[in-house]
Amino acid sequence: MKRWTLLSIVLIIINLSLSGCSCDPERIMEWVASSSLFKGMEEVKAVGEFQRISINHSSHTDKDSSYSKIEIRLFDGQIEDLYKNEANIARQCAQTYIKTSENEDYDQIEVFIIKTQESNPNQAIYQSQYLFKVNELIDN
Repeated sequence: MKRWTLLSIVLIIINLSLSGCSCDPERIMEWVASSSLFKGMEEVKAVGEFQRISINHSSHTDKDSSYSKIEIRLFDGQIEDLYKNEANIARQCAQTYIKTSENEDYDQIEVFIIKTQESNPNQAIYQSQYLFKVNELIDN
């Protein structure tokens, strides 16, 4: 809850400061899009002509072990070969993301390929899941 409150305050401050300045909003959006949060997203979407993408980075550390993972959810791919060659396309998406986003320091990357209902894009009708080790994707 505190995180959302802080994020809301930061966004309001940024919005107020940008609305009152004579800066170029397109240039600011380009800068935001090139940040590490968004790097690689468009390239991955292009692999399967996906309509939407979401990416989550997580890590877990305790006294005995350390673990980090990237989760990519790809929605409504449009290429004809997608569901016939799904595992290879998921691997290609994972490799593309690792190379373009420079997130090679993670342990695993999990790719979900999701098909949703046209009338309700929040309702999944099909989902598959693939897990890859990042170091194996880099070596290939």
